[in-house]
Amino acid sequence: MSHKIFGTRGNSETSYRETLRKRLELLPFTAPPAPWKLAGGSFIGGLSDVGYVPDTDDVLAVSAEGRILFDASTGKRLSHDPVDIFQDDPCLPHRTAPAIGKHTGVCVTLAGRHGGGLSRFTDDGWTIDIVQLPWPSHFLFLSAGYLSVTNATGDTWKLCDDNSYTFRAAGFSPTGRSFVFATSGEIVIFSRALG
Repeated sequence: MSHKIFGTRGNSETSYRETLRKRLELLPFTAPPAPWKLAGGSFIGGLSDVGYVPDTDDVLAVSAEGRILFDASTGKRLSHDPVDIFQDDPCLPHRTAPAIGKHTGVCVTLAGRHGGGLSRFTDDGWTIDIVQLPWPSHFLFLSAGYLSVTNATGDTWKLCDDNSYTFRAAGFSPTGRSFVFATSGEIVIFSRALG
């Protein structure tokens, strides 16, 4: 009787993974495809988590520099609260943070160092994949047509990586009109207009 040892792979699976890894590594960095554009970005020291204000394209970044609110459709910084610890807030125990500026009083669900996650797809078929090539670097891939990086049709774009920082989170806004890539030192924001 033969037993498959946990963690071992057959030759065909190993070959497939190696082929996919090489294809993704060779894919050049590029600007996002239309209708997407780079809306902006910001260096943020000690960034730990990000989250979208519900039903908007406003993204909250939580860091050692405090909380910073961005309009992800333009990349513009809207508000900054330098207080990095907000004790006795009802949002805190639930991996959320209180919004600032025009959204004061709203609890924002976070993703990043402390867990959580942002949406990796839009209703009209755009998807985001985060792939480690090689470990520990994280690369952001955007794909069209409800596809992922595993599909070799050519509708996948390599947009950015975490460079010398540590990956925190990536994902789309609730509206599907923007997405972010956040690391321990930077937030990169992409957006599009919907007709």
